[in-house]
Amino acid sequence: HTTTVGLYTLKCEYDRRKELIDSVTLLSLSTETIIKIFSSILYEQKIIFIGNELGTLTRLINTFICLLYPFSWPHTYVPILPALMLDIIQAPTPYIIGILRSCESYLSGNEDLLSQDNSDIIIIDIDHDRIRSINDYLTGNTHRSSMDNLHNLPSTYTESTPLQILPKIFKIELKQEISLLRKTRSSLSLDDCQQRLRDVFMSIFVQSCYNYRDYYYNKNFQREDFIQSKQHTIELFLEWFTRTQIFELFIRHKFETNHSSNQFAITFDFACEKYGQTINKQTSQRITAKSVKRKSATRANKQEIRF
Repeated sequence: HTTTVGLYTLKCEYDRRKELIDSVTLLSLSTETIIKIFSSILYEQKIIFIGNELGTLTRLINTFICLLYPFSWPHTYVPILPALMLDIIQAPTPYIIGILRSCESYLSGNEDLLSQDNSDIIIIDIDHDRIRSINDYLTGNTHRSSMDNLHNLPSTYTESTPLQILPKIFKIELKQEISLLRKTRSSLSLDDCQQRLRDVFMSIFVQSCYNYRDYYYNKNFQREDFIQSKQHTIELFLEWFTRTQIFELFIRHKFETNHSSNQFAITFDFACEKYGQTINKQTSQRITAKSVKRKSATRANKQEIRF
């Protein structure tokens, strides 16, 4: 309260994960690796991060969790798994786990782990920018590049792989924006880099879910109607994403708990409203990967000229 102007009310958002992104650690990985990890998290994979330094490992894992905003990871999440608890890796449910390099021998020396079907586990070596299936790791295939590994994953990665289900228009946009950020980050503050990363990843959810509020009625989320309201280019993505626990937890928090809509995911809701208004103003035009790439390239050229 001020004597000259009156009362001011400052409102802090309920979810502050978007403020905790470590852009330096994230951009130490290649763009392809970043997109692959993000896709695998959305796909609710079993993911093991391996690194030499505790600080770098925890910051990177926490950054990927923050990039899920406004969604949350509902499964097992242990940024640093102590050596005495490594048996958690054999859990049947999805997880995100970080282990130090000093504990890496557990993976290749555990007979119980070797005897199981581990085709749904991926290993991310953050120090060498390498992604491998657990089977490749256990058989000693360590010399593939990150790009090679993206195209040589286990047999279970068929037509329903995270890379193929994530729409091409989204992958193009992520590649364009991350590449631009790499070029311009020397002229940006850490806060600006953090903001840019948050916005580009959140835009994936904004573009695909901007009208989600319109399809919650009769105390249920009308999933099929919601999917049918979208462009055909993202229907497959929404077909499986709306079935994940990540999405279900978000809907539950938004509509079925005591969280006030003014507190939970307000930044996301504001972006959705703004995007919805833009869509309504546009003429009915088919969105293609080429048009997204062209639009992103134009925006990148403008920003490069400015910097």
